[in-house]
Parts: sequence; C-alpha cells; structure tokens
Amino acid sequence: MVPLVSAPVRKPSPLRRALRPLFTRDPAFLEPVIARFTLDGEWQRERVRMICRSFLTGYNAAATAEDLSEVHAAVRELPRYYRPFAYEGAGMGYGPWSYLHGRPLPEFERHIGSLTPDTVYQNHVGLGWWLGMVAPRRPRAIAACTELLDHRYRLLPFEGLGFRTGFLNSGAVARTAAFARYGEHGGHVCHQGFGRSLWFVHMGDVRQALATVESLDPGFHGDAVSGLGLGCAYSWLDAPERFAGVLDQVPAPLRADFLQGAAFGWEARQLADRPLFDELLGGADIGHRRRVLEAVRVVHEVRDDLVHRHVRHVFYQRWRHGTRDRVGQLIS
Repeated sequence: MVPLVSAPVRKPSPLRRALRPLFTRDPAFLEPVIARFTLDGEWQRERVRMICRSFLTGYNAAATAEDLSEVHAAVRELPRYYRPFAYEGAGMGYGPWSYLHGRPLPEFERHIGSLTPDTVYQNHVGLGWWLGMVAPRRPRAIAACTELLDHRYRLLPFEGLGFRTGFLNSGAVARTAAFARYGEHGGHVCHQGFGRSLWFVHMGDVRQALATVESLDPGFHGDAVSGLGLGCAYSWLDAPERFAGVLDQVPAPLRADFLQGAAFGWEARQLADRPLFDELLGGADIGHRRRVLEAVRVVHEVRDDLVHRHVRHVFYQRWRHGTRDRVGQLIS
C-alpha cells in the first residue's frame, strides 16, 4: 500500500521517476464500469465517457508531472466545458505525485490550491478519490489528513470518497454501509457523494436514481438527493431546458435538498469558469436564469454569514443546511 504520508524530499529520486507509469490509468479501464450504467440514452452515455476521459486526463497529468504546472497544458487540450472535471482528476493525481516526489499528502492545498484555485471544490473532491484508493479502511488516517485542510473544505474529500464508491460499483447500496466508519458528518457527506454518483450511473433516468435513494437509510435520503442535484446542475449546465423536468420528478419533501445540491453545482461552475458560465446561462429562459442566479446568491450569503460568525466546526455541513433552508422559495 502507498503510504498516506511520505517523508519530504527536495527532488524525486530516479527510482520514483521510474514508478510513474504504474500510477497512470488508461481511460478505457472505465468502459466496463460505464457499460453497467442504466443511462437514459446514448448521448448521456457519451457524456459520461467524456467526463471520465477528462477526469483521467487531469489525473494522469498530475500523477506523472515533474512540476504540477504541467497539468495546465494537458487540460487545455480538452473542450472547455470539460476542463473542471480534469482539474478534479488532478486533485486525485496529487496523491501519487506527492508520493513520487516525497511530499507529505497534507501539503495538498499548498500545491493544488496554487495550481488551480478556481476549482477548489473539485480539487478536494478529487483528493477524496485518492484517499478512497489508498486508505478506505483507515478512517483515523483519513481524518488526520482532512483535519489539516482548510476548515471550509475539510469534509469535501468524503464527498469524493462516497462518489467513487457509488460510481465504481454502479450505485450498489450495500457499499454505503462502510460510510459509518467516517463518523457522523463524514458519513452524511459520503452519502451526498454517493447520490452524485447516482446521477452519472443513471443520467437522465431520474426515477431509477430515486429508487436507489429510497433503499438507503431514510436519514441519508436528503444527502443523496442533494448529490443528485449537484450532479445534474454541474454536468448539465449546457442543458438548462432539461432542469425543470428533472426537478419535477423529485418528491416534494426532497426538492429543497435537490435544489441545495444544484445551487452548489452552479456555484462551482461559476467559480471554475465565469465567462463560460455566463455564456451558457445566457441561453436559458429568463425563469431558469433567475433561479440559478438566486441560488448562487444564497450559497454566497450563507457562506459569508458563517465566515462572519467565525464558524469553523463542520463548516461544510452548516453551509449545506443553511442553503437548503433558504432555497425552498426558488422551487416554484
């Protein structure tokens, strides 16, 4: 097993350089995984494939980089719409990069944060993928790593860990039992990530995704539906005409959770590439534009209020809950 934390050295050794190819992943290895997904149509399947290719482009670029700045050149080869997915992959790629370069894993924010600050959420989610690979049964080691992260984002790796679990196992609910090992708050955020994975496992087939959510412990239904909303808003930013139809299929008691997740997805997209966000939103009808911009405003206001009150404990959960409490008015 790769050590969770490596002893720091100034330069990668020749031996560690030689190990780089062992950490790369051919995008084709996910094809059997995607083949098991029950997607609504072929264009959804192709979109999931493109997202996976983009994610692994960023991962491979970071894992094999001499200097992390090399990641930018690889990401620029992708269509602009998919580049944030690649930077999420780079967050995962920091794991092998830190090992090969002898850098402590908790230096993550120092290196990845300076590389791509506009995808801060995606970066931390990508780190969760790596932690799910190297330490899934070491909750104390994961907690020790995440506790050193910025308090606003230290729960986000659990979202990535939960997403990885659901995505690689085609949304198998039995796998979620392991989330309990990450504590109360980690467990809830893992379920949000699992719910987001269901969006990709069943993209467009909302009823099937919701049926899977229904089989979870009821205490996690809201988390999982939040993840569905996040995945929908983030991956279908360029399909605004489809959003209302998806929202209409969500049971009324869970629509605020769905919209909270969507609000976080839209805000992440806006931060990652504001010009592209404005361009794509400009093509939407006025009602959807108003809803999106109001949702993003709520995300910012809740965050700023927490910062103003110097809230540090489980910041991300309080951010989610505060946003959910205020987005209900945007559903109609």
